[in-house]
Amino acid sequence: MSNAIKVVAILLAKPGKGEALKNVLLACVPDSRNEPGCLFYHLHVDRADPQRFVFMEGWTDQAAIDFHQKTDHYQKMAAAAADLVEHREVLYLDEVSL
Repeated sequence: MSNAIKVVAILLAKPGKGEALKNVLLACVPDSRNEPGCLFYHLHVDRADPQRFVFMEGWTDQAAIDFHQKTDHYQKMAAAAADLVEHREVLYLDEVSL
């Protein structure tokens, strides 16, 4: 089993705020991918609901996640997204081995 932590973050934009939220979220991607401990960091949009965005992330450990959440680019994203998001859910996942 991998010790890596997978994160799935689901953000639903407020009505009419989808494009603005997408731009705010996208701005965080390049710097996040360059952080120590980041295995992958991908932003997706739901095909059935273009107001719903999903981050799929992989981190080496909890320390890498903690570092990520304290970075300037993450803090800027969180502040800018606060008035654009209607609902947010974050899952922290461990892989189940056979």
